[in-house]
Amino acid sequence: MRVALRLLLAGLGASAVMIAVSIFLTGAAPTASLAEHMFDVLSGWRGPDTPSWPPTMDNELRFYAVLWGAYGLLLLDTARNLAVHSGRVPWLAAIFFLGGVGRALSCLAVGAPHPAFVTLMAIEFALPPVLGLLWVRAYRAAV
Repeated sequence: MRVALRLLLAGLGASAVMIAVSIFLTGAAPTASLAEHMFDVLSGWRGPDTPSWPPTMDNELRFYAVLWGAYGLLLLDTARNLAVHSGRVPWLAAIFFLGGVGRALSCLAVGAPHPAFVTLMAIEFALPPVLGLLWVRAYRAAV
């Protein structure tokens, strides 16, 4: 259980850091376009591209990219030192879940985004319970 938990935490952490670096250095629109293109190629989805993003949104998301990157580094540190930092797992899972809630609120308020981002929302709802279950099982095994 610990190995699976560590792998999921590390995978999520590495993804968060890579996405954060991409947004910070290239901008939100190019990073989102890459995600959309990858989704389109993998799924065969044929739909409209996301329209261009206003400068204010790019500015705001580059700011938040630093926080997303810090979250990723915290995940990586937790995965590397799980025995020491296992108490972080429920909090990190809850934060990730709340990100999905934020996406759901956005869907309700302004409409559905590109399916790539709906898929990300599904992951943000599905992964935290898996992390929690693995954490509980790893913790019980240690006791």
